[in-house]
Order: sequence, then structure tokens, then C-alpha cells
Amino acid sequence: MKKLPMIVAIVVSIFSAQGVVAQDELAVLEDDLGFREYEYEQQEYTEINIVELPLSIQEAAARDFRDLRIVKVYISKDNTYKIVLQDENDSIKIVFASTNGKWIRPNNNKS
Repeated sequence: MKKLPMIVAIVVSIFSAQGVVAQDELAVLEDDLGFREYEYEQQEYTEINIVELPLSIQEAAARDFRDLRIVKVYISKDNTYKIVLQDENDSIKIVFASTNGKWIRPNNNKS
């Protein structure tokens, strides 16, 4: 009877160890599928107030996206901006810009 709790503890630890190994394998699989890049891009940008957006970008958005309004703005570590635009039908468009107001494609400045 004294051995029963010990056996239960061993069985539980074996199943727990298998769960950790399975999670590690899942993480490697997700990296292979490219989910990691999406997650990295989400973490790279920090939300800021719209009024903190440089005037050059605000003017470029007003000129190039007349039917859209700026809803949210994010900044990255390398000072590129991710701008969420929305039209009157609530359709969303996401654009990226450099500090000087030039539109850039995602991953242009990554090697």
C-alpha cells in the first residue's frame, strides 16, 4: 500500500514529461510553417497615439489615401510606422511608412 502513491507519482511525472516534449515538437513545427515571423512582427510594433505620428506621414496618408482615416498607429524599434487605415464601410487597410513619409513594404529593411 505504501508503494501505491509512489507509483502514481511516477506515472504522473512520465505523462507530464511527454506533454512537455510534445509542446517542444509543436513549437518547432510552428517555426517551420512560418508562424514565428507573424508573431515576431506583432511583437515588434508598439502602439502610439495618432498625434505622435510625424506630420510628413500624416500628410502622405491624407494625400495618398483620401477616402481612409487613420485609426491606429504603431512604431517599431527601427522607427518604421505601421498605420491602420479604415474607410466609411469599416474596411481596414494596413500600410507601413518610414519617418520621412515614404511608404515601405513589410520586410524591406530586414536582411
